Amino acid sequence: MEKLGPNFRFEIKLLEDKISRLVNELKRKEFDRDLFRDRFISKGFKIKNLKPRIKKGISFLSVDSSIVKKELRHHALWGSHSVVLYSKFDGKEHSDPLAHGNIWYRDLMYNSYPDLGIFSPYRQIENRMNSIRISNEYSSLLDSWKRLDSRSLKIDYFLIDGSLQTTLKRLRDEVKFSGFREHEKALKLHGDLMKLGTVIGMVEDSHSVDLAKKVDLGVTNVALLDLILEENEYITEKKDGVNICYLKLPSKTLNYTPSRKSDPLVVRWEFSHDKFEKDLENLAALWLLEDDIWHPQIYPLRITDYLTRRLKIAGILDRLIKESGLDLKYREMREG
Repeated sequence: MEKLGPNFRFEIKLLEDKISRLVNELKRKEFDRDLFRDRFISKGFKIKNLKPRIKKGISFLSVDSSIVKKELRHHALWGSHSVVLYSKFDGKEHSDPLAHGNIWYRDLMYNSYPDLGIFSPYRQIENRMNSIRISNEYSSLLDSWKRLDSRSLKIDYFLIDGSLQTTLKRLRDEVKFSGFREHEKALKLHGDLMKLGTVIGMVEDSHSVDLAKKVDLGVTNVALLDLILEENEYITEKKDGVNICYLKLPSKTLNYTPSRKSDPLVVRWEFSHDKFEKDLENLAALWLLEDDIWHPQIYPLRITDYLTRRLKIAGILDRLIKESGLDLKYREMREG
């Protein structure tokens, strides 16, 4: 051990050796594409081809939410903001209401749902916070749908940010093993949501590895399928009543890189219903039309995510804490 003094130091040689080893490990290795593609098919997975094409006049209702928590000495608070966006595709370009440029949607309308609450009792708040977020998100979507339905506005697709199947599995586990009311409420709302019919979960980042494990490859499913699929090929798997689709979207020209095309992109899109192939064609074709960003979600969902962050919930919680005179955690009261 070193004698403690103002000249604190660490073992730089040990750290440099670790970095060198990891750099070598992270280098791209040789990959036998045909071997793993054949091995994947031999496990019973069928690789299908897609022809992206879109029907004019389809409408979307998308939802996303943000949530923050504040842990105090005696209390734990949460605040959330959910936004629901209506949009319609008509095959024409329209001015983007938020920024310079054009989009493929018209009649954009939104509802905003801010909410605040207290964790009681003050425990297991990380898991409970996720269920609160899901409840607020789904209830906001259902409320907006009822309002639009009363005006005879038809919705073709309900878009969710994230995995329907993973959310369902997590909620079932939480209800089974912890039993807090937040989990039960979220699970019920998940069931209500799925009754709407054409609910689609667009996963922003997927780290699932179950498919890659089947062919003894230590990568994520997305990485595996990026290696073995051709453009416009996809595979599907049904879990917990949800059709999970991995699709390799083709290269496309982006307006900020007109001299070259993007790389292909493997996405995980999930469908609450069977016979979703036409819906997959619609979404893929619409994704190809959008030249403003290279991202696994389409504009209505990306903008809903952006709008949730326009309201600074953390600042509202800080105001609530100040006006209530609540004590902070000791670690947040350090002075010196």
